[in-house]
Amino acid sequence: MSPRRTRFRPPGLKPWTRIGTLGPFRGRLGLSWFVAALLVGIVILGAGFYALTRSHPPGGSFVPVGDASSFHPGSAREVGVPGAFVGRAVDGQLVAVLQEDGCTLTFQDGHYRDCRGAVYELTGAGSGGCGSLDVLPLTVYRGAVYVDPDHPAIRSPAPAPSSGGRCP
Repeated sequence: MSPRRTRFRPPGLKPWTRIGTLGPFRGRLGLSWFVAALLVGIVILGAGFYALTRSHPPGGSFVPVGDASSFHPGSAREVGVPGAFVGRAVDGQLVAVLQEDGCTLTFQDGHYRDCRGAVYELTGAGSGGCGSLDVLPLTVYRGAVYVDPDHPAIRSPAPAPSSGGRCP
């Protein structure tokens, strides 16, 4: 018994059959089948691309704190996260800050003021040029502001006014 011969053409295709531009079965299935397969492939690729690239709301420990339009330029307010304030600077930048442990924070006259009397700008920076409040990660998704209270950027607070406004 002779070994099986390796075939380079599909079974049932005679050696002298010419293979067309769309493959050997073009005559049997017709051009519409080829076009339909291409369209189905394009739809599947499009759906996969959409599923992988669409935006998602922030996950993890991010918490929604309000609508972005509710924060007006030059003002700040306390949000649902304990000790956190969200403010919008005059240039339109949203900033979330966190009060120091055991020292309450208030917002008055366009500035934050802590229990020691230290004054901070809306961005959380100390008004004397040294020290700042802890800043929370903040993102806006579809008009809603999300804050991450579990991962603050820890900074040293500004000195109290009794120190003469000098930086340590």
